Amino acid sequence: MLKLIPQPQRIEKLSDKLFSISAIKLGKNNLCKEASEDFLLFCALPNSQKENIIFITDHSLHNEEYIIETGNEITVSSNSAFGQLYALQTLKQIVFQCKGQIPHIKISDKPAYPFRGFMLDVGRYFFSVDDVKKIIRRMVLHKLNVLHLHLTEDQGWRIEIEKYPLLTKIGSERKKTNFNHRPHSGFYTKEEIKKIVDYAHSFCIKVMPEFDIPGHSRAAIACYNNLTCFPRPLPVADHWGVKHDVLCVGKESTMQFVYDILDEFFEMFPDKYIHIGGDEVPKHRWDLCPACTAKRKELGLNTSDELQFWFMNKIKDYCKEHGKQVFMWSWDLEEASILDTDLGFTKCGDMNTGERPFIDTSTKANYIDLPYGYISLKDTANHKVYSGNALGVEAALWTEYVPNMKKADLMSFPRTGCIAETGWNSSCSWESFKEKLDFYYGYLDKNNIGYAKPNKANPNKLRAKLSILLFERRQLTWEGLHNIFDDKKIEKIAKNQ
Repeated sequence: MLKLIPQPQRIEKLSDKLFSISAIKLGKNNLCKEASEDFLLFCALPNSQKENIIFITDHSLHNEEYIIETGNEITVSSNSAFGQLYALQTLKQIVFQCKGQIPHIKISDKPAYPFRGFMLDVGRYFFSVDDVKKIIRRMVLHKLNVLHLHLTEDQGWRIEIEKYPLLTKIGSERKKTNFNHRPHSGFYTKEEIKKIVDYAHSFCIKVMPEFDIPGHSRAAIACYNNLTCFPRPLPVADHWGVKHDVLCVGKESTMQFVYDILDEFFEMFPDKYIHIGGDEVPKHRWDLCPACTAKRKELGLNTSDELQFWFMNKIKDYCKEHGKQVFMWSWDLEEASILDTDLGFTKCGDMNTGERPFIDTSTKANYIDLPYGYISLKDTANHKVYSGNALGVEAALWTEYVPNMKKADLMSFPRTGCIAETGWNSSCSWESFKEKLDFYYGYLDKNNIGYAKPNKANPNKLRAKLSILLFERRQLTWEGLHNIFDDKKIEKIAKNQ
């Protein structure tokens, strides 16, 4: 029995015949050079004199749908390069486990959801262009189709903006990271962003950039301190934790800053998706700020929460005018109905999104930066997509404690295999996935991808508690006391204004 991840929708056994495949030559197709070479390099078979993987165009098929039929030749029916690419990913796994003796089968396959994403946070720890390309190749293997790049954070601004050069000159560097005193820096030039986007497109992957506002903005505020309600020198954040200085949305100058950034984002990222953050926005500064208070009065708003809804809707409208489908992080507020229904959520919890489109990024299953003691492989495999208007699923790799590709692989795999299976089939289960786990580990080895071994991915109680204890050292790097003292200072400043 073939073991495939994600599991195809339908596999038919046509006969008991086995067909030998000792050489390969791809027929005419719509794939980019990188995608074709990737397949041939993986198979590592001699070049056949005759084309023996034949591509057939079938306009009745969905854009990402494909049909494989094996025999002396292998035929791939599809409507586009997307279907052809996904067929080759399935064929990789067949070639790998069948060792040259291909069963006589027909596979009919298509995804359950149009959005199957992987979120890489480069704000906390910067990942090089080569590392991002490695992430893209890992996504391809799992038929994931949206790379979500979290580009702006309290701890670092990671993208060149020509109109605001200090964002990378100052905002891309922090003096130290959690638990050490080594500086950390890095950002992508516009040329490098183009390389990332072009490389992703060659593998049929869209890129969704994230400009996280109005919170998680300390790196930007460190560069241009007038962006916050009470301007004063502030460094790029060194440590974990929610920061109380956020963008002042009562100032027209802040709004213009956001529009200017978005204009350059629109030029760099041509795909339809964009993410505007929106989570973890303390309102302490807004409640005291004369500009924010005046803006609430002008708009007839009662609370600072309503002011954030107004701001998110306004930014959404600006993005929508430029042809973008906009997402923000969900958060648990009853007044969320004030948000426009066409502003989508990346949904982390059980919040009711109504008819609003959302991407399932469950903190209980898909936050793959969390230790396996919090989220085991079983937890990820058994997660069911939240009910409602789901567009798909996303693996979320936050990097407060993921400084490099070695740690990224350890946290991402094998959990990403389960998330990919859920996104492709709308469901996964531990009972079905564990039957394929030995194959999957071998396949990851073949692709030079690191992973957590079974005893770590599904830890016993002692190992789980230990992993949680080690992770919760982050509490030692939380700036909670600093926030309390700083809030008192701001209160005094506000009283004297």
